[in-house]
Amino acid sequence: MKGGGREAGYPDPVNLPSVSALQCFEQVIGAPEPDWDAALALLAPIEKEGSAEEAQARLRHHRMPKGAHPPKLKQLKIRLGVAAEKARDRRSAETRLDSERGILRLRYGRGEALAHLNPAQFLSQLGKVLQAAGLAPIQSLERSPRPLVALGHPLPVGLTGRSEWADAEVSPMPNVPEDALLARLNAVAPAALLFSGCTALPAYATPVLELSCLAHWRWPCPADSRWDAGRKIEAFEAATSFCIEKTGKVGGQKSVKQVEVRHLVEALSWKGQDLAFTTRISAHEALNPQKLLAGIMGVEPTAIKGLERIAVELAEDKRLLQAERFELKLKNIYEDAVLLSAGPNLQLVDDDEDEPLHLG
Repeated sequence: MKGGGREAGYPDPVNLPSVSALQCFEQVIGAPEPDWDAALALLAPIEKEGSAEEAQARLRHHRMPKGAHPPKLKQLKIRLGVAAEKARDRRSAETRLDSERGILRLRYGRGEALAHLNPAQFLSQLGKVLQAAGLAPIQSLERSPRPLVALGHPLPVGLTGRSEWADAEVSPMPNVPEDALLARLNAVAPAALLFSGCTALPAYATPVLELSCLAHWRWPCPADSRWDAGRKIEAFEAATSFCIEKTGKVGGQKSVKQVEVRHLVEALSWKGQDLAFTTRISAHEALNPQKLLAGIMGVEPTAIKGLERIAVELAEDKRLLQAERFELKLKNIYEDAVLLSAGPNLQLVDDDEDEPLHLG
């Protein structure tokens, strides 16, 4: 199929305003024999509607038959790459000067149906929920843009959590009450994901991962193991040192090493058949509680069933306590940009001169 994209039946974004240039582009490159002339003709409307980065991502994922590299496709990749780079530069400048940009701090519960997802997979799921709720996060400035959503302290794969955290960067911040935002999120979230908090914060707030300091856990101990578990937990509490085995690399070789963990565990207590305990966490240090309990009990980690993170405790955000420092900087950047964009009619005053100097 060569030339005549309009005659070939492709929608025209000029004559069909309801169809975006990006949608037309997807149809063209998705055809069994793409019309590369028609795709090239769509570059101008794609740039005009601001979807060059999205179009580049679609083209990057397009699979051509082995050995097929039409010259027009190469030309399209080059021109679209230039357009996408310009769009990223423009978006970078706009983001730095965006006075409406902020953070939505999300609190949620994560059930068993999502426990098998690793942090990257769950982050992707969370981004889709936000977009479906009309709270599309700002896109990153990478070559393959992704939603700017960051998890708090990640759950170990296979475990559930009642009160987890995540930050989503958005612009503009939605001007609706928190309960309305929660209703929108829960309406589109899968059954195993329940949102319980959605707090608006300024863009300079400390990331929630850096604030995570304590994790509270609860383990339903099997009734036939309660006496033995109680005895071993008492021995652990009385110990000043306790090591568990961890697989890792030492000198480039895979090996099993001993890791000291006693200082990371505090506040152990029994609530009936359940063991409640707290572990210290940080952005750079974490203790897998499943492996901890397995080490204390002398069993395999897979034998620890039903362990759940009840809550993650956050430290006080010092940036929010010193808001005037950050707000002033953001305000000055914004005002400087407005002033410079107004033109060269600036006035400089020399302290040694009586009369001001005029530029422009």
